[in-house]
Amino acid sequence: MERPAVDKVDQAGDLDSGPPFVFGFGFKDGAAHEMRWEDAVAQSSHYDWIWLHLNFNNEEARDWIKAHSGIPFVAASALVASETRPRIIATDDGFVVNLRCVNLNEGAEPEDMVSVRLWATEKLVVSSRRRRLRAAQDIRDELLAGLKLKSAAALVVHFAAQLTERMEPYVGELEDEIDDFEELILNGKEHGLRHKIAETRQSAVQFRRFIAPQREALSRLFGDESGFFNAHARSELREIADRVMRMIEEIDTGRERAMVLQDQLSDQRAEKMNRNMMILSVVAAIFLPLGFLTGLLGINVGGMPGAHNPHAFWIVVALCVSIGGALLVYFRSKDWL
Repeated sequence: MERPAVDKVDQAGDLDSGPPFVFGFGFKDGAAHEMRWEDAVAQSSHYDWIWLHLNFNNEEARDWIKAHSGIPFVAASALVASETRPRIIATDDGFVVNLRCVNLNEGAEPEDMVSVRLWATEKLVVSSRRRRLRAAQDIRDELLAGLKLKSAAALVVHFAAQLTERMEPYVGELEDEIDDFEELILNGKEHGLRHKIAETRQSAVQFRRFIAPQREALSRLFGDESGFFNAHARSELREIADRVMRMIEEIDTGRERAMVLQDQLSDQRAEKMNRNMMILSVVAAIFLPLGFLTGLLGINVGGMPGAHNPHAFWIVVALCVSIGGALLVYFRSKDWL
C-alpha cells in the first residue's frame, strides 16, 4: 500500500486528519536515515533501532498500532488515547511516556497544551500525536541536518528536552506581562488592568495544572533502574526535571505577584472611593448649615429681619462665606481635606 514519506502539513495548523505516517527514521551507529512507510512496516533489521512518528487521527495509524506485535495492549491504548496527562508506565518490554508541551499551532492558545505519546524499547520508538507537534518537527529537522542519537533512550531524552525548551519562553512571557502590569500601576495607568491581570492569572493556573505532573513523570524516568537509560541520560533527565520544577516555581511566583497586583488595584480603588466619599461628605457638611440659613431666611412670613434693608442680601452672602470658610479651616485642621 502506498504511503507518503512525510506529512508535510505537520509544520502548521492544529488538528491533523492527514495520512497516518508523519515520518520515520532508522538509526545505524547513531546516524539517522529517513524511512518510507514500507520500510517502517517491514522494520528493516539492518538498523540498530527505528523511530516512527504517527498521526493517530487517521484510522489506519490506530489499526497499525493496535495490531503491531511489538506494542503491548497498555502501550497501544496510551498511543491512541484522545486525552492524556503526563505519566510514565514501565513494562517488562519498555516504557510508555506521555508528555505535554505548549500549543504553538496557528490560532491556538499556548496554555491549550498538546501531548505526545511514546512507546519506547531498545529497538523501537513509536510516537503518536493528535495535534501537530512542532517539537517533533524540530527533531526531524535536526536529524536531517546530521544530529546523531545513539539509542532510543537518547531520543526520549531529546524529546523531553525539546518540549521543555519550548515551554520556557512562554513562562518568561508570563513574567514579562506581570512586570508590565506593575509598571503601569506605578505610573497610574491602571485603567482596564483588572481584566488583563485576571486573564494572566487564569493562564498561569491552567499552565501549572498541565505541567506539574510532567515533573513527576520525568522524575520517574531518571529514577529508572532497568538499564534502559544510562547514567548520562539519567543525568540529563534530572536536569530537565529541575528545569520544569523551576518553571513551576516561576509560575507560582508570577501567580502570587498577580494576586498582589489585583489586591493593590482593589486597595487603590477602595482608597479612591473613600476619598471621593470624604470629599462629598465634607461638601455636604459645608453646605448643610448654609442651606439651613438660606432656607430659614426664605420662608414667606412677616417679621423677617432685613426685609426692608437694601444691604441685607450682601450681609447674608458675607455670613455664608464666613461660615463656609470657617468650616473649611476646621476640616483642614482635622486632616479631612
